[in-house]
Amino acid sequence: MTVIDKKFVAPALPGAPPEYDSRRDDQLNYSLRLYFNLLDNYLAQLTALLNNGGPFDSLTADEFIGGTFDGGAVNATYGRFNNFNGAAGTFDALLTKSVVGTNIMGENFYGGRFYGDGRYINTPYNQFESHVSQTATNVADANFIELEVTDFADGITITGANDTRITFTEAGIYFITYSLQFSNTSNDQQSIDIWIRYNGTDYANSNSRFFIPTRKSAGVPSHLIAVTTIAGDAINDNDYVEIMWRPSDIAVSLEYLPAVTASPGVTPDIPATPSAIVQASFVSAQFPLPQRIAPAPVFGFGEIGNVIVSTN
Repeated sequence: MTVIDKKFVAPALPGAPPEYDSRRDDQLNYSLRLYFNLLDNYLAQLTALLNNGGPFDSLTADEFIGGTFDGGAVNATYGRFNNFNGAAGTFDALLTKSVVGTNIMGENFYGGRFYGDGRYINTPYNQFESHVSQTATNVADANFIELEVTDFADGITITGANDTRITFTEAGIYFITYSLQFSNTSNDQQSIDIWIRYNGTDYANSNSRFFIPTRKSAGVPSHLIAVTTIAGDAINDNDYVEIMWRPSDIAVSLEYLPAVTASPGVTPDIPATPSAIVQASFVSAQFPLPQRIAPAPVFGFGEIGNVIVSTN
């Protein structure tokens, strides 16, 4: 047995005014036209369902046998439906109330606040390293930091001929954190400038200056770890950033230190020291948010003429 649950509310027709008013007649005809259009559409769908097994947009049943469920309509051949109160309640909740369940899956979600611990939210991130020492040929030019090792691959990649471009698949606001291992072989204190270049142009107010001490001795350089986190806005998909550096003396370099093998009474095993470690992680969509229109139908409530359109 198929139970068709299709309810219509007759339009609230106004009473006749004491004097003729063409606008009132137009409104009356418009209300009636809307109502009859709904009836015509209902009868057409019902005829298709009974004759051809076509789709119908409001069926209530407890057990569904055959066919497919497709979005807001149940598409199936004319078959057996029983009491379907549970699913009907779920459909109603999707439209007007809250949904509580174990697994809720979808491709696009539109709405306001998200509540939860967020442990399974997947956002773009990556970490890159360099396992080679890098030097500056002079102090007059900016130097690119090369990142030839990729630790993860989720929406952020390294591109460019020399592995210098941190490229974001999707636009958004991102954190960039770098940890750079510098050494100084000169007998003077030196400075190091480090900044961000966005799509080939220096990113305003992104520079940090560090000072590295003089060498310990002629054969033992001094060391410095330069660490900074900066947030930036990737305006377009596939935008990229590069990390630039410039020392005050070419005696300063990015140094890769190989792993140390344990020696009894002298040293334990020590992992290798990358010359550069750079992390990139997604923070948020751009602000202000672009207007997104949900691919949802228009729902009308109450009497004819009172239609609410909801977009996000």
